[in-house]
Amino acid sequence: MSTNPDSLIKQPIALVTGASSGIGRATAKLLAENGYYVFAMARRMHRLEEIRSENIEPICLDVTDAPAIEAAINHVMTTQGRIDLLVNNAGYGQLGAIESVSMEAAHTQFEVNVFGYARFMQAVLPHMRAQRSGCIINIASILGRISIPGFGWYTASKHAVEALSETLRGEVMEFGIKVIVIAPGLIKTEFAEKEFALLKTVEHPPVYRKLLDALPRLLKDEPIAPGPEIIARAVLKAAKSTFPPTRHALPADSKSAVIGRWFLGGRLFDWAVRRKMKI
Repeated sequence: MSTNPDSLIKQPIALVTGASSGIGRATAKLLAENGYYVFAMARRMHRLEEIRSENIEPICLDVTDAPAIEAAINHVMTTQGRIDLLVNNAGYGQLGAIESVSMEAAHTQFEVNVFGYARFMQAVLPHMRAQRSGCIINIASILGRISIPGFGWYTASKHAVEALSETLRGEVMEFGIKVIVIAPGLIKTEFAEKEFALLKTVEHPPVYRKLLDALPRLLKDEPIAPGPEIIARAVLKAAKSTFPPTRHALPADSKSAVIGRWFLGGRLFDWAVRRKMKI
């Protein structure tokens, strides 16, 4: 007795940006281990090649390059015919006082962290609408709901990701598309190291010395923080869930900070943050 091909369960197809390290890399590997065919995307192809497997296909891509994104999506659709999951993760943190970070640097921060996400969402949505199913998971941050001195431009970009995600959810739910925000707190990755390397390129007036000295105190616990696998597991669970939470904050510090901001109000929360930073 022959089997109807249409009755077979097709392998779900996932796209993961920023997959060369940290949360993106852990997510790509975990999805592949759990039945997904993953297109792992990032700029550092040599790092992507390290995780290539029968279920992980690397694509060298910069999320600010619109033609490259279009070409990547065309490749996915030509070879696999569908897109079930998009994990928007590529990003970086531009630290520095708002007064001192150049407009060029601020613009680049939004190009990557906000418009990079938006380009991918716009690219996959027509295909998800046509198949009347799909899931978009945007990796935001604890700083998508609170603000901390010295993180202004990064925080602004993550606030924007939260707003875009909430709006998009209401626009596409009738097409069977889920939109989920996962907001990590402190995670042990290469992220902080890159943030501080970039901070050194920003010239600050001497009056900001206390602020600059205080920033490392907020990240002093990174060596003992959970690894990126905790976020990868949250992505997998959300992607497979019929009714996932619209916003998932973890680990515990991410949830408690948002609750603290709500409970204390803006003025008291600002005081508490400055006290922790000793500024």
